[in-house]
Amino acid sequence: MKKLDKALLTISIFLLLSSILATYFQVYAFWKAITFLGYEKFYMILIPVIYLGYSSSYGIALFIPFIIGMWLNLFLKNFFKLPRPPENRRLVEAKGYGFPSGHAQGSSMVFGYFAYTKEGIGVRVFCLTMIALISLSRIVLGVHYWRDIFGGIVLGTAVISIGVYLKEKIKYTPKVALLGIILSLLLPVISRSVGYVNETFSIVEGSLIGAVIGYSAFKQFNLPDTSEIPPKKRAIMTAIGLFVSGAGYVAWKSGAPGLPAFALSTFAMVFLVPFVFSRLLKEDKS
Repeated sequence: MKKLDKALLTISIFLLLSSILATYFQVYAFWKAITFLGYEKFYMILIPVIYLGYSSSYGIALFIPFIIGMWLNLFLKNFFKLPRPPENRRLVEAKGYGFPSGHAQGSSMVFGYFAYTKEGIGVRVFCLTMIALISLSRIVLGVHYWRDIFGGIVLGTAVISIGVYLKEKIKYTPKVALLGIILSLLLPVISRSVGYVNETFSIVEGSLIGAVIGYSAFKQFNLPDTSEIPPKKRAIMTAIGLFVSGAGYVAWKSGAPGLPAFALSTFAMVFLVPFVFSRLLKEDKS
C-alpha cells in the first residue's frame, strides 16, 4: 500500500472516530468545520486550484459538471419548494429550500469524481468518508432532512457519472465547443422563462458560460495542459488565477450583476491566465 493510501486511511479513521465522539459529547464545532467543506465557496476555490495547479484537462472535467449540477440543484429546489427543518433546530444559518441538499450533492460530485478517477483504497475510503460526513453534518446541524441528503447524493452521483462518461466518449472539436456554448447560454433563458430569477442563478449561469467559452478558447489556441508548466510558475499562475476568479465575487459584492461578473472572471481564470503563462513559457525557451 502506498504512503498516500495509508495516510488517507489513517485520516479517514480519525475523522470517523472524531465524528462519533463529537456527536456523543455534542461538540458541534467539529460538525461546523466539516460542513464548511461542503459550501460552494470552498469548491469554487478548490476546483480552480486543481485546474491551474494540477491539470486543466482533469480540472475542467470536474468544473463544468459541478456548475451544471449546482444549476440543477437550484432549479429543483425552486421546483419542489420543500422546506428545511424549523429555525429553532438549526445550529448554522441556511437559506432557501431544502431539497435536494447542495452539500450532499456537491460533495458527491467532487469527492465522487476523485474516487472514480484516482486509484488506491485509501483515496476511495477517504472520499467516501468525506461524502458521508459532509452530508451527515447537515442533519446534525439541523438544516436538512434525510430526504434532502439522499436526493443530493443521488443527483450529485448521477451528474458526475454522466460527466465522466461524456468526457470519455466525446472528443473536443469546434462543433462540440459550439454546442457547449449554445447550451450554456440556454440555461439563463430556461430559468428566466419559468420565473426562477435571482442572483444565485445568475452567478452559477455566469460561471458556466465563462468556463465553457474559456475552455473552448483554451483548446482553440492549442494551449498546453497546465500540468506541463513548471511547478513554481504553476504555483504563481494558480495564485493569480484565484485572484482573478475572486475578482468576480468582489465585483458582484460591489453591485455588478452576477452573470457578467462571474462570466468574465471565470473566462479569465480558465483561458486568459493559462494563455499568458504559456506565452511567457515560450519566451523563456526561445
